[in-house]
Amino acid sequence: MTGRVFHTSDWHLGRQIGRHSRDTETDAVLDEITEIAADFNPDLIVHSGDLFDSPRPGLDDIRRAAQALRRLGEIAPVVVVAGNHDTPNVLAFTQFILTDAGTRPDAQTRVRFATDARPDQLLLAEYPAQQGELTLRIGAMPYLHPNRFSYDFTNPALMTATYAERMRTVQTDIHHRLAQGRGARDILVFAAHLFVEGTTPSYSERRISVTDDYAAAPADLPLVDYGALGHIHKPQAVTRAVFPARYAGSPLQMDFGESGETKSVVLAEIGPNTAPRIDTVPLTSGRRLIRLEGTLEEIEQRAARIGDAWVKVVVSVDEPSPFLASALAKMLPKATLVDIDERRAQTTSPALSRETSTTELPSIEDLLRDYLPGRGTTGRALDHAMAAFADLRDDPDLDVPTPCCEEDLLTAAIAGQPLDGIDHSRLLPGTGTTEAETTR
Repeated sequence: MTGRVFHTSDWHLGRQIGRHSRDTETDAVLDEITEIAADFNPDLIVHSGDLFDSPRPGLDDIRRAAQALRRLGEIAPVVVVAGNHDTPNVLAFTQFILTDAGTRPDAQTRVRFATDARPDQLLLAEYPAQQGELTLRIGAMPYLHPNRFSYDFTNPALMTATYAERMRTVQTDIHHRLAQGRGARDILVFAAHLFVEGTTPSYSERRISVTDDYAAAPADLPLVDYGALGHIHKPQAVTRAVFPARYAGSPLQMDFGESGETKSVVLAEIGPNTAPRIDTVPLTSGRRLIRLEGTLEEIEQRAARIGDAWVKVVVSVDEPSPFLASALAKMLPKATLVDIDERRAQTTSPALSRETSTTELPSIEDLLRDYLPGRGTTGRALDHAMAAFADLRDDPDLDVPTPCCEEDLLTAAIAGQPLDGIDHSRLLPGTGTTEAETTR
């Protein structure tokens, strides 16, 4: 006898490539995910975070999420973990749509959202398996922002601990609650949105959130029967964990750093007295992301094999050509040209076409990281300033009455003001939090 868990993650609804919408292929891959889930006939479906790409998604994407989750909820109960791109208010509104403005309370029991990791708010749930008398018990931990860590610590010393140390305490507490009163036929599932040390990011994730400072140790993961993890877009097993734990990964290639990655969903069959069976099923609905590099003649030789794809082209040329974009469009009639670069000796310049391309501008994070060292912000101070910026962007609706030390640092650095008045020593290692804040 086994319990069946269907695991998907990191949909990032609303994600675009340049100015190009991905709605059509997103709808196709959500249909594919639903079909695979229906064929597998699971006892529980887990979405391990980042339902949306933006903390303020458009109404179309919220409706798309609600429709997809409703279809999955008709197959089996669904648990959705809040990721670092998700906000509690948006997920609450998504559930409001799912329940038809509160007129269908049954929908709330079929699709549940985990948005709080505090002991009195933690999502712990039990679901009976279809085979025999097995019960799946799930503990769901949403993403915990390093600078907005909210948890009830009984040990005051942990208020000044590193992020990894505090994560260890939270996960230990979750495991204790999950395993309390466990019977011989109970299957334990841990669902979380976090970065585990030693795993391989795709780097289409927010880079500040996949650094060693904000990593959880594999040995600290709760000892369960299956770990359904989200946050890393590359599908992979957590090989250093002592139990089956996997990142389902994103269902679409998110950027050109993921070219060649095969996306998938995870099918887990777990029993109390049998070896677990963990399978992955490839997803084929998404368009490939392909980078073509070489001379125009070399690219032409490869063009016939490209077909329908998102394409970034880097062309080696002797002289700039005003007709490069149109020539490439003829070579790649089924592809969407996202970016075209002309590369000459010691120079690089974009060749743009309104119809076929868009320039990939540096992100605000990259510009800020390049700018701040010139204003005297380097080393750990730079890391903390960038972490503060990331969290301010991730939590646009968060009410923070008193700016934290990192925010003072970031504001002063951008304004070019002296940093002598900022007490860097008050920053707690690895937490992005000041000692004064922890006593509030």
